[in-house]
Amino acid sequence: MSDELLEDLATRAGVSIFWRDQSGADRRVSAESLRAILAALELPASNDGDLRHSLRLIEDEGGKRDGFAVRVGESIPLPLAGAATPVEATLEDGTRRLIRPVETASGLALPGFDAPGYHRLHLPGGDRVLAVAPERCTTFADLSGGASGWGLAAQVYSLRGDHDCGIGDFGGVAALARSAAGLGADFLAISPVHALFGATPDHYSPYSPSTRLFYNPLCASAALVFPESLIRRAVETAGLGERMNRLADAPQIDWPAGHAAKRALFRALYDLLPKAGKKTLADFRAFRDGASDLLKDFALFEVLHGAQSGADPALWSWRRWPEGLGPREAKKSAAARSEEMEFQIFLQWLVARSYGAAQRACRDNGMRAGLIADLAIGIDPSGAHAWARPDEVLQGLTIGAPPDYYSAEGQNWGLTGFSPRGLAAKTFEPFIDTLRANLRHSGGLRIDHVMGLSRLWLIPEGGGALDGAYVDYPAKTLYRLAALESWRHGALVIGEDLGTLPMGYQDQLAAQGVAGMRVLRFERDANGFRAPEAWSPQAAALTSTHDMISTAGWWKGADLEGEAERQELEDIRAWDRGLLWWAFQQAGVASGERPAPEDAEPVVEAALSFIAKTSCVLKLVSLEDALASDVQPNVPGTTVEKPNWRHRFVTPAGDLLDESARARLTRLGPPRASP
Repeated sequence: MSDELLEDLATRAGVSIFWRDQSGADRRVSAESLRAILAALELPASNDGDLRHSLRLIEDEGGKRDGFAVRVGESIPLPLAGAATPVEATLEDGTRRLIRPVETASGLALPGFDAPGYHRLHLPGGDRVLAVAPERCTTFADLSGGASGWGLAAQVYSLRGDHDCGIGDFGGVAALARSAAGLGADFLAISPVHALFGATPDHYSPYSPSTRLFYNPLCASAALVFPESLIRRAVETAGLGERMNRLADAPQIDWPAGHAAKRALFRALYDLLPKAGKKTLADFRAFRDGASDLLKDFALFEVLHGAQSGADPALWSWRRWPEGLGPREAKKSAAARSEEMEFQIFLQWLVARSYGAAQRACRDNGMRAGLIADLAIGIDPSGAHAWARPDEVLQGLTIGAPPDYYSAEGQNWGLTGFSPRGLAAKTFEPFIDTLRANLRHSGGLRIDHVMGLSRLWLIPEGGGALDGAYVDYPAKTLYRLAALESWRHGALVIGEDLGTLPMGYQDQLAAQGVAGMRVLRFERDANGFRAPEAWSPQAAALTSTHDMISTAGWWKGADLEGEAERQELEDIRAWDRGLLWWAFQQAGVASGERPAPEDAEPVVEAALSFIAKTSCVLKLVSLEDALASDVQPNVPGTTVEKPNWRHRFVTPAGDLLDESARARLTRLGPPRASP
């Protein structure tokens, strides 16, 4: 087989032949890995005949990858013979126009549209929808008239609220939002609320969803939707009182027990729905009757998944299900499962209404953006999206990262994502649907591993991270669609751009209107920590992230473990403490001698003052830092070794920001006058 043909196909398909390791050396991807990755992209490459056939497929697909979306004012090429006649267009608002093609340096083209939107061109060969994007995403400066703003970042599950069965939900989010808004916060960033697996409550990482198109029912808040009297009746009917009290008082989240209790509460509320009042009942029925095919597919999957995994835990993945339970076959018998499917739709109605209520709590109390949702990098290959829409997602490939200084063997996250060819074949509808689902009830979106819009490290199934390669994505189109949906929703976009990036990538993000992330402990150069005025104005300044020990915990060394290594790590930490305190002194936010490791509160206060002085338009403080807590929500690289995603604050969410926290947060700005 010709290596030249194989590498030609890989290059044309966007599969990189080389990658650069942490030492700066170029590494070549093996021919075996290239063939496996290409085959998973539905480009067979096992012999020369396959290679030539796949090359023809790539050529036939032409410009589908980048021809769907343009910027406002950008001319639209018309590669159509005899297409010099005027073209009729219907704009998204229903306006109809007759557009006359013009000659350009590259051939015949339509003049650019001056209004963003999804516009329809009526061409001789058939209609074509064109996405016309603004020059960039909506930014916080657009929302605030040029002012900067600050906000908190919170893990939804950690917030204690009414009737939450020991798992935080949008009720806690709303309570925290009201409190933070009064202090002057303009946004509240939350952990992902994507749908997980209803039948497997021990699968609770928010970054490993079943689908990103729907929400996790455990985030639903009965208190935000139903009257207290009905909730009490449901609790009594289901016999949940003692169990709910026990779970509410637990110091950590018991996901299986909390899931069972919350599910029982919601089932009782579903049965009592006719007693909820005419308006509430009518709202649910309208939601149910208007359910999209996507929602019906998700509801069907949840029912099937519950039945199969309940009968045999080994069948938790749809890939192991008996024949006849694929999406096409299962839909034929969906009517027999209509009652259980309606309950699943009820859960989505309940969580959607809770989500909307939490966002209203933000905006009604003065926040200029409100909730910032978190979009996970991928989905579980055994989940609802991969089952219902297998042609949209990568099959036989998982997402990860190549080796670096932190992980010599690289990482395999066990997630799948969109297929670049599948996206183009569906005119990018899956990506648009995902953006809309996550912007529907929020004022902004954080895109996890935003580099994934440009390229992903993909690993053949069964291989290690070293067997992977970078695969290009249609970045131009994806960023334009992000800008268009950001504009349509009036929502800002933050891109998680931490780690190793190509030269100039952060500048490209800024040009797209996507705010990058600048984390205090990572903003260093050869001379120590960067001065606040050297931080990027278009970025978000953060004290820490959910994958890091909090500022107080870092200062105390709470993350340093292992008897053999502790002294060496403590020596390094002591040096870093000195550098950070010196940076605080130079910035005028601290004075005096460096505090002892156990005296972390002055350090947290200085850290907040420091990011307040940065040039960044957004200042984002983790709730753990606002409270000077030493908790770390998630420790990367661990599973059962650490209580990841299980921390629960002792104080109710609405009372978390006590006098000390309030005083600390005034360093970011003055309290807000009552709206």
